[in-house]
Amino acid sequence: MNDKIMAIDVMNYPFTPEGMKKFWSSPEMKEMSDRVLGGHTPKGVPPQEFIAQMDEAGFEKVFISAVKMGSYRGKGMANDFSAKEVHDMIKDYPDRLVGMAGYDPTNILESLREIETAVKEYGFKGVYAHLLGWDMRPDDRRMYPCYIKCIELGIPFSMQIGHSLELMPSESGRPVYIDKVALDLPELTFIASHTGWPWCEELVAMVSKHPNVYMDISAHLPRYLDPSIVKFMDTRGKDKVLFGTNAFGLKRCKDQLMDLPLKEETKGKVLRENATRVFRLD
Repeated sequence: MNDKIMAIDVMNYPFTPEGMKKFWSSPEMKEMSDRVLGGHTPKGVPPQEFIAQMDEAGFEKVFISAVKMGSYRGKGMANDFSAKEVHDMIKDYPDRLVGMAGYDPTNILESLREIETAVKEYGFKGVYAHLLGWDMRPDDRRMYPCYIKCIELGIPFSMQIGHSLELMPSESGRPVYIDKVALDLPELTFIASHTGWPWCEELVAMVSKHPNVYMDISAHLPRYLDPSIVKFMDTRGKDKVLFGTNAFGLKRCKDQLMDLPLKEETKGKVLRENATRVFRLD
């Protein structure tokens, strides 16, 4: 029965050939590609082929993030996708592909206008932020305008929490820095993406403590998830964990999640039901 669960991937990136070329073009991403992938970066596929991959792997929806990422060394942008770029990529498949706006905390007003356009005109369902290139914590004052905008628009906010595989500072990604944000803004739905590794238990503490804080398990292949994350999502965290692939392969990530020694109920919640509820996809 579980092989028929139509998964929802809440964390993925621009997937076309043009999108992948741009995604891997900065010095930080090139260095990471050489170190981790041996320089063999994904080449990307056109939208219709991506939809075919979704059908083959059993995915109902995939979220595509207009990722904006600072360059710690270059002091510019390591990634800078606009909401319109992502919208143009996904607009022919509105029932299958979901947009996530980006946020640049060094251009606050421009970012807030783009987020509003993305939600109201393009139908985007949330915001994804990557702050480590700016060495910026979740509780930095420059993030609060984005949080307030998300509350006003009724959308979740997601950001990378944990270490940086790119050559960027990692300390700002510690999960404990979510604490004050959740206390200050209990109406904000906050999704900590990327498992919080190596501070996984710290993230479990935040997700357990705050009703408005969730996590997703993207950026780590399910077979390599920290045991504390696996235990949490199969017990008291079964309603607080979402599924994401981080472009590591739709079929590979889903198959590995299905192979974990999890309760049947947990697989259904993590793969699909939690995302449906958190992002109000009904």
